[in-house]
Amino acid sequence: MKSFSQGRNLYGVFSKNTTTDNLSYGVEEANDKYRHICALKDWPFLTRLRIKTTTANTQAVELPYDCDQVRAISVIPNGSTSRYVPKLSPSPEHWDSINISTFSSDIPEWYFVRAGQILLFPTPVQTGNTIYITQKTRVIDLSVADLTSITVVSIAVGGVAMIVSGGLTAQMVGRWIRITFSDTANTGDGQWYEIAAIGSATTLTLVRSYGGNAIVAGTAACTIGQMPLLPESFHDTPWKMAASLYWGKEADSRSVFYLNQYSQDLKDINTSYSSPTTSMVIDDGQDDDIINPNLTLML
Repeated sequence: MKSFSQGRNLYGVFSKNTTTDNLSYGVEEANDKYRHICALKDWPFLTRLRIKTTTANTQAVELPYDCDQVRAISVIPNGSTSRYVPKLSPSPEHWDSINISTFSSDIPEWYFVRAGQILLFPTPVQTGNTIYITQKTRVIDLSVADLTSITVVSIAVGGVAMIVSGGLTAQMVGRWIRITFSDTANTGDGQWYEIAAIGSATTLTLVRSYGGNAIVAGTAACTIGQMPLLPESFHDTPWKMAASLYWGKEADSRSVFYLNQYSQDLKDINTSYSSPTTSMVIDDGQDDDIINPNLTLML
């Protein structure tokens, strides 16, 4: 994995120019290409689950702050254990037609996305119905330098609760932490772990369980970094395009070299990450309610 700081430094190597002005130029161009890659298609690696709740007798619910596109929703009414999956209204005309008259129910049949809101039909009766939103998440610019000034005091094998020497802030949720790998006791495994929550200036929770050796009353060096949402094998891809643009404005043939690398990365990421799984099975032969459209003929 390559954090923002690592990517920026890599761009300095690619461009053979580590001046402040040039690094700022590279950051701007890399962020443009990063957002462009994420917008190219409905990438599974951008899928996130968010939760909202209804307000009584109110049809609209604001989209999550980081929602780019809604992929699907499901609703569990307040006090119920049943989950309902409404269908997406296919057009504004269809949505308007079913809303000619007002209907109220906590069992949704249709939903529609408009003007930054999810609209439910029928209109919810209760406050507190839970809406599970599967979304394509928005990306933010890569801009935060690595933090290396703190140390890890303790974490258990298989645990997610970590104690550090201090300096954590709430804004670090979503960044990644790596405890330096070493043969010395009370050091980490060198893996990057995403931060799920910050409890205080000295406590954090990981998304995945820690897999290295236990750290007890230690002072293990670590790095906290901002990572792109791209698959880790392609964290350097936006920086390659930034280097191509740099050498292009210098009228240097190295522009083509980095452009070819960037283009190959796009092909590889499309091949490897267009599906959420590695399964090659289109139809497993089991009967279900979903018919594979690739196996049907329209007459």
